[in-house]
Amino acid sequence: MYITLEPCSMCAGAIIQARIKKIYIGAKDEKTGACGSVLNLLQDYPFNHKVEIETGIEKEKCEKILQEFFKKLRKIKSRNTKEEK
Repeated sequence: MYITLEPCSMCAGAIIQARIKKIYIGAKDEKTGACGSVLNLLQDYPFNHKVEIETGIEKEKCEKILQEFFKKLRKIKSRNTKEEK
C-alpha cells in the first residue's frame, strides 16, 4: 500500500487487521504518526501480524501535495467564514 502521509493509530490498526504485507510512506507525521514517528504500532507491539514499512518514498513530492491541499482548505474555510459574517 502506498500512503502519502504516515498513518495515525486508527489507520495503522486497520492496516494490521487487513493483513497488508507492506506499506510505503511518503511523508512522516511527527505529531500523530503511528508507523515510526510517535510510535510504531505496525512493528513494536505483539500483534499477530507484522507489516513491513518503507519510508521516504517521493518524500518531497508528498509533502508538497499535502501542503497544497491544506493551503487550499484554509482558503476555502477563510472564504466561508467571511461569507457567514
